Amino acid sequence: MYYDWIGGYGYAGYQEAASAHAAAAGAERAASRAENAMLQLQDQIDRQALLIRSLLVLMDKKGMTNEAEFRALLEEVDLSDGRRDGKYRPQQTPRNCPKCQKTNSKRAVVCMYCGSPLSHEM
Repeated sequence: MYYDWIGGYGYAGYQEAASAHAAAAGAERAASRAENAMLQLQDQIDRQALLIRSLLVLMDKKGMTNEAEFRALLEEVDLSDGRRDGKYRPQQTPRNCPKCQKTNSKRAVVCMYCGSPLSHEM
């Protein structure tokens, strides 16, 4: 009697296990990259918070503004985009490519026609 199917069955199980292990390792690397990106963003936020706080203290010490005036201005700027949400998101217009002059979407980073980088100005 020929029992070759037994060896094939074991090998298929090994391939599935190896594939699952590779997928898990890939997911672990992706999670690590995401965590590093999150830590970099948090570092940038912390640095910006320090800068903003320093500017506010300087303005207050020089008598340029006080906290109440600043809060009123902050609300005014917040409402300037049509929403009171604690964010500033001005309405963007479609962008023209500086190289080929074709119109791209307002969220485009590179020209969809020629691949040139688009300006970040609003």
